[in-house]
Amino acid sequence: MSTEPGEATRSGADPAPAALEVVTPEFLQRRRRAMARYAEAWEGVDDLDPKSPAGHAYGVRKSAWLTQDYRRIHRRRAMNIGPQEVIDVLVAAGVKNWVLMGLHGYAGYLPQPRATQDVDVLVPYGQRKRAVRAIRQAWPDLIVRELAQVVRFLDTADRGPDGQPQAVIDVMQPWGRFQATILKQHVLVDHETQHRIPTLEAALVWKYAAMISPHRAMEKREYDAGDFRRLVRTNHDRIRHEELRQLADEVWDGAGEDIERLIRIALSDAPLPL
Repeated sequence: MSTEPGEATRSGADPAPAALEVVTPEFLQRRRRAMARYAEAWEGVDDLDPKSPAGHAYGVRKSAWLTQDYRRIHRRRAMNIGPQEVIDVLVAAGVKNWVLMGLHGYAGYLPQPRATQDVDVLVPYGQRKRAVRAIRQAWPDLIVRELAQVVRFLDTADRGPDGQPQAVIDVMQPWGRFQATILKQHVLVDHETQHRIPTLEAALVWKYAAMISPHRAMEKREYDAGDFRRLVRTNHDRIRHEELRQLADEVWDGAGEDIERLIRIALSDAPLPL
């Protein structure tokens, strides 16, 4: 599940100072020398990976197929709800200004789409009630959790290792100014699927906001950072930098310059500072 930017999570404890003391330049150099002996085992492996964007139609179908296959084998009683099913329900209910977000929204910008647990849709506050009512009517057995920034729908037939029901749909609202701008100015309609998806710049800013959020668990922020790097490396020659900076500056004053710096880091092998 992923609310992404602004998601309320429990704050993880700061790492003990003793754990940080071992990460010195000398330690890193010694570790690199030790691992260098495995060079032949890894050499050329990553070169075989796709390097171009998958395209939205292929990306979203591949992601949905992977999730459906998992449910078919491991969660046979779970509701098989994918992005197209959610979109069909919203459109039939008259919800017009929606945007497919989360992994399904930016899967086409990635070179290798992957599965995701839930479908994330961003709608304006004015269409929240209509969207929630339509989804409730379509899947009345889902548990509804209404939060300030998201209405989450959970499937009791699909429980995690802790026994908690898994989220299958997140109806998000634009709690931040940059999200409202995405709805107004940064939406594309994929010609093949007719899905409303974020522009590349909006996808990058959304990932940026998620990975720097102090309210999001670090393990999720590290996933965000990996996706940010993949988005940058796969699409760096397509980024409209002026639009990117303008949208990022709505996250916080100075984010436009910061996201450009992180893009340069992402194009290198240096770690992204979180």
